[in-house]
Amino acid sequence: EDKFPRGLILQDAVVATREVSHQPDGPWPVELENGKTAGALEIQWRFLEAAGKYLQGRDAEIDWLLESWSFVLDSFATNPNALIGGVDWITKRWLLEKFAEAESLSWDDPWLLSLDLEYHNIDPSRGLFFQVKAGKRITDWNQSVRIKNASYRPPANSRAAGRSQAVAWFRDSELPYVINWDSIASGPQDILVMSDPFSTYTSEVSAFLRR
Repeated sequence: EDKFPRGLILQDAVVATREVSHQPDGPWPVELENGKTAGALEIQWRFLEAAGKYLQGRDAEIDWLLESWSFVLDSFATNPNALIGGVDWITKRWLLEKFAEAESLSWDDPWLLSLDLEYHNIDPSRGLFFQVKAGKRITDWNQSVRIKNASYRPPANSRAAGRSQAVAWFRDSELPYVINWDSIASGPQDILVMSDPFSTYTSEVSAFLRR
């Protein structure tokens, strides 16, 4: 705990996130608990410096993460378009801006709304994200973190394992169900709450499905 940068606790994380999301071009100031104001990128740099101080050189994966983190922060300040294909909102904004400009569309045009939806289509043959040609740096980055098995094998050390177990079971059943990030429900009163993101809940899910 003493390794974290001091004086960077946000006054209200939800409000700060919303305000930053409404400023696509920066400068992203946020209110701190101590009454001061700091830039969102400044806070990120402070955390990156602390992470590098204590974690640099531990292993190749951590070094790659630290270097990529630095690349993203530097690109935000100097050349955001270098992140096209790597940072989602920058990619989508660039794509929609280019299309709106080419077709002389206003931002409330229904055509742009349909493109917004198709951008998130996870089918590689239809999703617009997959059609974006990123630079070599981002392409190498994407390829290094994309694991084919991840599309059908969840992380084994989180509640995603329990959710996946439930999805597979309900897919072959005729029971109504709702699966959220932190809960599984079947029927109006039968619900399993999974509040700990780092627990697999596989045994709890098995018991829940046997009811």
